[in-house]
Amino acid sequence: MKARYPMEAFALAMVVFSQNMRNAFVTGILILFITSLGLVLDRLFGDKIPKWSRDSCNIVLTVALTYSIFQIVLIALLGYETQNTDYIFHIFLGILIAKHIIDSDGNSDYNRLLIEGAGAYATLLIISIIREFMSVGAIYGFEIVDIGFKSYGFSNVIMGFLLAGIGLAVLNRIYNKDKYIIKTESLLVIIPVVLVIQPFTIDSISQSASMALTISIALFLFYSIRKYLVFSRLSKEIKNLPVEMASMGIIYMILSMF
Repeated sequence: MKARYPMEAFALAMVVFSQNMRNAFVTGILILFITSLGLVLDRLFGDKIPKWSRDSCNIVLTVALTYSIFQIVLIALLGYETQNTDYIFHIFLGILIAKHIIDSDGNSDYNRLLIEGAGAYATLLIISIIREFMSVGAIYGFEIVDIGFKSYGFSNVIMGFLLAGIGLAVLNRIYNKDKYIIKTESLLVIIPVVLVIQPFTIDSISQSASMALTISIALFLFYSIRKYLVFSRLSKEIKNLPVEMASMGIIYMILSMF
């Protein structure tokens, strides 16, 4: 069974764009807007495009739309300051949204898309509130209270992975009442994070070699755990993406000790 909302795109947003509520608020809206627009365009013109080129056209168009819309909204309209690494994440968001559009194959239930997408958006906001409040004692950039137990560790990608796994499992529990396993591809979510945010660095070798070695180790550990999880007796709502997100958070936690 496929998710009716772009689960992988929201998973990536929960990991990297939930450090504060301001970024999460805009990112969730844009993901739903681009997904809806892409599905409408695919339904209107998909049948007119040869089958062999439909997928590539969807990917190119969706990535271009995602990158452009994020640039226009974040920089031109809202005046946000973006980092160079954000561009990479925006491109991968476009790829993940395109994957959802291709998987839908022109048959989308827009009511379910908006209902379940709203739940994913609310989960993204809740995660951002938790991370921002626990790390700096603020919500949407406004300091609420100067708490003594705040920790900047909540802004770390480790918490992004762990909370994303929990949030997606809760959503599966709510929406997947038939108890089917949701088919997802977590590697497309994890790869951009590993490419941009390495869990550790090796100072004794060159930066390029350190990056290549770190990425290889992180992906190897994830692949090993993933192969084991396939045969694990887990409840269906935490199968695939939720448990793999949480597992990657634990891998980052362990590797960051080195």
